[in-house]
Amino acid sequence: MYEMLYRTEVNVICLFILIWITFRSKILSDKQTRKLMFQRVITHTILLLGIDTLLFFTNGNTSSGFYAINWILSLLYYTLNCLVAFFWVQYVLYYIYQNQNFVNTFNYIAGPILAVYNIIALSSPVTHLVFYIDPNTNLLHKGVLYALEVITIYGFFTFSSAVALASLFSKKNQADYYHKYVTFFSFLFFPLVGGIFHMIFPHANIVWQGLTLGFLLVYIEFQFDLISRDSLTGLNNRRAFEQRLKQIGEDETDSKRPYHIFMIDINFFKDINDKYGHPEGDKALVCTTEILKKVVGSSNVFISRYGGDEFALIYSCSLQEAGNLRIKLYKEFDDFNKSALYPYRISISVGYACINGSGKKAVSEAVKKADAELYKEKEFMHQALEQVDHLMNNS
Repeated sequence: MYEMLYRTEVNVICLFILIWITFRSKILSDKQTRKLMFQRVITHTILLLGIDTLLFFTNGNTSSGFYAINWILSLLYYTLNCLVAFFWVQYVLYYIYQNQNFVNTFNYIAGPILAVYNIIALSSPVTHLVFYIDPNTNLLHKGVLYALEVITIYGFFTFSSAVALASLFSKKNQADYYHKYVTFFSFLFFPLVGGIFHMIFPHANIVWQGLTLGFLLVYIEFQFDLISRDSLTGLNNRRAFEQRLKQIGEDETDSKRPYHIFMIDINFFKDINDKYGHPEGDKALVCTTEILKKVVGSSNVFISRYGGDEFALIYSCSLQEAGNLRIKLYKEFDDFNKSALYPYRISISVGYACINGSGKKAVSEAVKKADAELYKEKEFMHQALEQVDHLMNNS
């Protein structure tokens, strides 16, 4: 009796936390893929915990009608278990890699596994393979293939934990310490500890309660993103850029691959706003963001929107690599304009400088040099573009 009350109380607390997170998340107008995937997995977890709580009262209750209710709730519970684990892996993959292709590959491989399990679970009222309910006592019992559920769920969780662990030790992972802590506790520690505890003590299933703590950490990170992300482009904002520079100034800089700061400005951006309107100006900013991300690819480049039509990059590279990056940026924008997708031209000016040494002063000087270099480059680019326009108008 006391065990049931205790588990009910824990579930109710977790449900309250999850419902609150869901409500607060839906208030925001942000519809980014990561957030939508987060809402999906958290909504299904709420359903799962709700059904788990109801099963405390229906399982073993021989009153009229409870036998049928117990079967319905059990069917939902056993199918939702693996479905939530499946959605969780999808979210972990997208959270870490920010690439839908990784999620699609997982779907192709794991989707059939989930489908086969669900078919077997849903057949249990006839086959009793995964579970069955004694009609005399109305008690839930494990079937001969109950282990299939355990293998599927913890297979998914083990995979997501391995992905999280690999990302923490990846050389390409340049995330701040807070982001790494969220990755460790949300995607590795809580699911793994909950799973191990459940395998040692089968009657103490705390997996979903552990995930609730993970959800809470991820939600807190969403709030952190609101003050460190640009809402239009999804890039780091100026605050995050300055925070990154502060971290670099406090660390010892590798002399072989020093950091370079790139300051980028859209040429004649005001003309786009004045002639085509601010909505088109926003499109130009988003387009610029996509081109910048395309050029830097998966390299360790910190990209941010510095303000207005200005962007800033931080890149650990050699002087030659820094020069090559500017050339690649100019070429990519030139190729884009040849496609004539927009009625206006999107071009940029780029200035960059190396952070020589370490400390706040070295970083500050590099920012000033990059900004000064941008001003010179912008003056040159404006003159060159005006000459091109003049020749085209007279031809």
